[in-house]
Amino acid sequence: MKIPARFLKYAATHGGTSSNEGWLEIDIRALDLDGVTRLYVNLDDLARVKDKRDSAASALDAWDAKFGKSEEDTS
Repeated sequence: MKIPARFLKYAATHGGTSSNEGWLEIDIRALDLDGVTRLYVNLDDLARVKDKRDSAASALDAWDAKFGKSEEDTS
């Protein structure tokens, strides 16, 4: 079964555990897995999901920098 990109999510950490390559979350709730024995994920789709997440994080960092909020201010 090929997993569509809309069911993929990338995270740098999971449960407080970091990973050099990150974590792949596959949302299987919306998938009919009856009789499925193999899952296939197109790594191009994963790269796009990761790039989208990184882009959003960069935009948030730019927003915080522009308006004077930084991670050091939260302590």
